Amino acid sequence: DDASESPATIAITAAHRTGGGDSLETLVEQLQQEAIDWEDEGQLDRAAETYRTLLMAAGPRAEIHFALADVLYRANDLSAARERYYAALEIDEEYVEARASLGCVLAETGELELAAATFAGALEYHPDFADVHYHLANTLDRLGRRDEAAGHFETFLELAPESPWADAARDRLDNAGLHVN
Repeated sequence: DDASESPATIAITAAHRTGGGDSLETLVEQLQQEAIDWEDEGQLDRAAETYRTLLMAAGPRAEIHFALADVLYRANDLSAARERYYAALEIDEEYVEARASLGCVLAETGELELAAATFAGALEYHPDFADVHYHLANTLDRLGRRDEAAGHFETFLELAPESPWADAARDRLDNAGLHVN
């Protein structure tokens, strides 16, 4: 067995969890950096395992669940990503980025009504979140709710006229006759 091919492991002991706050926070910082490094190297499986280790060491934290969900999403494990976005929201219901990302996963998996509700929930907390307006507009359009979609496309364009998605939103409004009067 070549030890250099084995993944790094970190023992999470009661001493780490119950020791001084500085030691736990140092461990958390080290693990977060390790996970980010794995992500940067495209080693998404290792990044996911590091985030899971981080959750065991630090306990449930919305931002860690969110980071793990993003890695799982990038690895195309949509079911696992969905669950981790939900976990982040169970800890912090106002985590707007988690709501937005969850909505994207739901839309991608064809759960359009639930995606629309999730995006609408994100807008309740952050009504000026341009990307959420865009994703909600696309979802509503797919549901055949074109008048509602038009309103969100227009709000998106008001909030982010220079967005990389702005031309697509304008085209959708123009080509489909979706303008709100």
